[in-house]
Amino acid sequence: MRKVKSFELRVKSWEEVDVLLRRMGEIDVAISKIEGELTLRINEIKANADKKSEGLRKEYDELEQAITQFCEEHKQEFTKQRSKELTFGLVAYRVVTKIAIKSKEACLAAMHALKLDSYIRVIEEPDKLAMEGLDDSVLAKVGAKRKTEDKLRIEPAIEKIKEAA
Repeated sequence: MRKVKSFELRVKSWEEVDVLLRRMGEIDVAISKIEGELTLRINEIKANADKKSEGLRKEYDELEQAITQFCEEHKQEFTKQRSKELTFGLVAYRVVTKIAIKSKEACLAAMHALKLDSYIRVIEEPDKLAMEGLDDSVLAKVGAKRKTEDKLRIEPAIEKIKEAA
């Protein structure tokens, strides 16, 4: 595979930097416009698809309710064999067990009181914002370090560029 030479631009003055900033702003505006049009088209397509499929979804739900009602009325037929394989599909009952919690806060408080902490999921991760208050020696002890960068911020003045266009 052949390497493609990258375009190299040499800036020689602040005026050129200003021109390049304007062009970057114009590109940002153009990209935003394209993305906005894309979002509008996607929303239109979704709305059309929802409108077209609305009747089918309603019919599907009605069919599902009718099958459910029939199976509930004939539940005794599922005592030995939990499923019925038909020509065009399967209907089956399966035992589903789940835990229902009325109030997370009350449940957690009761679990703490009963010393059931092993049943409580805790997500732990370093709090980088709080760690900013630690000195460098403590950071080193915990395998972290303070990293300071002099980072350039390039910010085209989009409003001025829009006005000029």
